[in-house]
Amino acid sequence: MINHFLHNWHLPVGDPIEYEEIRRYDDGRRRYDKTLREKGGIEYYLVSKKFIKQWKYYVDYYEEMGDQQKEARKKPDKINSDLQCNEKVFKYIPEDHIYNSSIRYLENEWDYEYILKDVFDLFKEKYSSIEPQKRIGFYYENEKKKIVYPNLARFTLIYQSLRDNKIYSVKAQVDYHSEIKSWLDLLKATFQDEYKQYPIKNIRIWLPRHQNFKVDVITTQLEQTMLIDGDILQENIMIFQLESKRDNCLILDFESNKWQFNKMNQQQQIQFDTELLFNRALNGCGKYVCDFPQCKLNNGFLEQDFSQDDIKGICQQLVENEEVNWNQICYQIKKINDKMVPLQMSDFQQDLQEATIKISNQLEIFGASFVENFYNKSGVYIIDQQNVDVDSNLIIDTQKKFINYKKGFSLIINNLFSEKEKNLEPLSNLYQLRALYLLLQFRQYLEYIVDEKSQIILKIIRRLDVNQKLQLSRWFTNLSKAEFEDITKKIKKLINSEILRQQHTPLMPFLEIEDSQKMVGLFELFQILQKSNKINTRLQSSEFIIDLITKLYKQDADKEEFSQFRYYAAKQWRNYSFTFCLYAWSIPIEFKSKLLSLDCKVKQHDSMSHSVKYHFTGQAPYLSLQIERNNIIESAIKQLQITHIPLKNPLKVQFIGEQGVDEGGPKREFFRLMMEKLISPDYGMFIPKNNGTIYWFNPKSFEMPIYYSLIGKLLGLALYNQVLLDVRFPTVLFKKLQNEKITEEDLKELDMEIYTGFQYLREQTDSNLIQNLALNFNASYVVWGEAYFDDLKPNGFQINVTKDNREEYIELYTDWYLNKLVKNQFDLLYSGFKSVVDGDGIKLFSGEELQALIIGLPHFDLKDLELVTKYDGYDDKSDYIRYFWNCIHSLNIEMQKRFLFFCTGTDRIPVGGLKSIKFVIQKHGEDTEQLPSAHTCFNVLLLPLYKKKEILRDKLMISLDNAEGFGLM
Repeated sequence: MINHFLHNWHLPVGDPIEYEEIRRYDDGRRRYDKTLREKGGIEYYLVSKKFIKQWKYYVDYYEEMGDQQKEARKKPDKINSDLQCNEKVFKYIPEDHIYNSSIRYLENEWDYEYILKDVFDLFKEKYSSIEPQKRIGFYYENEKKKIVYPNLARFTLIYQSLRDNKIYSVKAQVDYHSEIKSWLDLLKATFQDEYKQYPIKNIRIWLPRHQNFKVDVITTQLEQTMLIDGDILQENIMIFQLESKRDNCLILDFESNKWQFNKMNQQQQIQFDTELLFNRALNGCGKYVCDFPQCKLNNGFLEQDFSQDDIKGICQQLVENEEVNWNQICYQIKKINDKMVPLQMSDFQQDLQEATIKISNQLEIFGASFVENFYNKSGVYIIDQQNVDVDSNLIIDTQKKFINYKKGFSLIINNLFSEKEKNLEPLSNLYQLRALYLLLQFRQYLEYIVDEKSQIILKIIRRLDVNQKLQLSRWFTNLSKAEFEDITKKIKKLINSEILRQQHTPLMPFLEIEDSQKMVGLFELFQILQKSNKINTRLQSSEFIIDLITKLYKQDADKEEFSQFRYYAAKQWRNYSFTFCLYAWSIPIEFKSKLLSLDCKVKQHDSMSHSVKYHFTGQAPYLSLQIERNNIIESAIKQLQITHIPLKNPLKVQFIGEQGVDEGGPKREFFRLMMEKLISPDYGMFIPKNNGTIYWFNPKSFEMPIYYSLIGKLLGLALYNQVLLDVRFPTVLFKKLQNEKITEEDLKELDMEIYTGFQYLREQTDSNLIQNLALNFNASYVVWGEAYFDDLKPNGFQINVTKDNREEYIELYTDWYLNKLVKNQFDLLYSGFKSVVDGDGIKLFSGEELQALIIGLPHFDLKDLELVTKYDGYDDKSDYIRYFWNCIHSLNIEMQKRFLFFCTGTDRIPVGGLKSIKFVIQKHGEDTEQLPSAHTCFNVLLLPLYKKKEILRDKLMISLDNAEGFGLM
């Protein structure tokens, strides 16, 4: 639907052989979609989406390709060339048994595509390939659909070789929904082929009792005892029932003459666990920080002068009483001979470069380094979640040492994070997160660090969870404006460079999986900075807008971006690569408004396609309103309340008894008259605030609820039909429409007196002075001269505001004023708005941006309008036209607004400013007494050519003075 609507793609008319490929591929897509709905098993092949994109270009799949692109096209890479990696892994897939190179870990569903076997065979016949993974579809009765599971369960298999009796381990992957018995059959066949001279009668799998123990611990256990602390897996269970984490260990047991392993008894379990716990308690793990309570680092046994026998006795008692959380067990550091200490505790004065590289061998040690006033903390650094305590001078001094050894940062990155990146492990504590933050503080080399060839830092950033990203944002608030601006500009520069690189790719942007992943990593980091700026504002929000977004695609940028956004929202991964809409705050509002316009058109198109009238006549249906000018509210309500009225259709307004076709003018007049009446004091739905500069809900309104719903619908209709409204609603109303969090700052626009009162209350240090204010957790408000009271919390009138609870009072009062007090009225308006406006397009906008879309921008410059004006019958450089514009620019603001209203039917300024308006000045007679007039529907000013320029000014002023309905057509 999206492609046909936005691109109107057609089948190619090229090489018949290539056309046959396309036909079979498209037929395969249809059958694939059908198999997901039907009951029954079928094989799916995993194919690199990079190959699919290259293939589509190669066979001239897109008609938009220019002739130059068609001539330059080349044969696509191997089918799964970008899914191949060097890690050797045994694969065990139900229904088949294949040795091949491992398919690497894929971060997103949209990195690959599923195809059916015959389509894969077609590709394999013409294009060389490595063997892809197969996937099995499973039908679920309760969900009545078939689900394809893209992820394999991955384990480390530990086994004793039948050749030399040594213990080995190997990685293995198996379909997540495979039965254990099916897997065992494949394992038996695999190892029997390896040990041909040693007959294997049977094979079984043991699940260790401590499922998180790593290979070295389990291997040591097996070598020492030939006993397993665990249980044999039942053959009828499914892989997913193991509830295993990635790379957890399983033990293979072969039966030749007899089974290789037996089960530990309870006493043996206690003995082995006691020895393991005693080793950690006595020797520790060698890390700077450890989460295991019984580790030497944490237990304090030696400080209390316990003997080794005492420690061992305590460990045995803990094991017997099952008081050990084995999920937290630590592992001893390998490959580091000398004890590691934070940078401040080492002898780093001689060579900061060497010391920094050295401490990078342990993530937590690096994270505990570069601490300001380290020794004031008694040599033990506990991380503060608010203040990251970075010694900036030490960072600067260290940077200088790397001036001739920039690649040293590659070594540091590799030491710190390569294991995490390779094993797909997240950062697990604040010390590790601080290490990442510290690395980003080396701003002199920041671009190299972030853009380093292996992209390890961006991979780590992509895998941070929500809380970790928020923590980084908090830490970034500690940077000064200059420091924060520096790092922001550098990341923005990297993003712009990547967009430019993608812009000039020979085929299409984000063809390579690595390209889209790199962009996601850069934007995730940029978003951390953007959220930090929201917490502590140091830069204008415009500094986070990426203007080059609008130029990524060489043509139809808005359509291409909108398509990607729709694919993502609909989870149509086959067509998805990357969308900037996931980071909507970075998109220029003018571009976002184009995306919203496309969203409106698609919804209107969908609505029209379901119309009976459209199917039989081909005529596009409209939301047509027949309005009685003397009864405008009731006639609008009566029609808009009809449930089957398609509110998303384009709006046309006809005033009953008046001639004319709505090309924009009647529609704008309808909205203006409606909003004037509904918000006027006569209806009492809204009350003026801040000296009448703004209107807010009347909490004691007696009007029918349908009127609030009507206003919400009008806001939505105006947005979808791109009509700007002259309504003085505060920004907080639009923030509420966008479900944004409301804060104390939102009171400024509504009630400055309350806002400044809160500031005064917060600034007081004298408890007696606060007590003398005689405040309690009760609020009052006045409507039409009558006072009302509400408790902010149960029995609030009996609870005094004190120094200790004043923040709670301010928070509750703000929530009451902006939310609870007007909940009924706002909910009705919100429901009306949502009955018109829904979908993903509206989610791109902040409340402030939504306000600009609906009521326009607050400031304007008519010189912008002059720059884009077209002329019909006039020379733009003539003295007459120059005099005309001089007259316009000399007007005061109020009269300039009247001029806009006179020419366009509205004095509101659209997003994009006056430069976005198509405005025409047309010659309308010579030597005439006619006044200037305007076609407001088309933004055309009809300007006569008067004998004298002075007459022009007089006639123009008469027209503007009577702009309400006079001279408008």
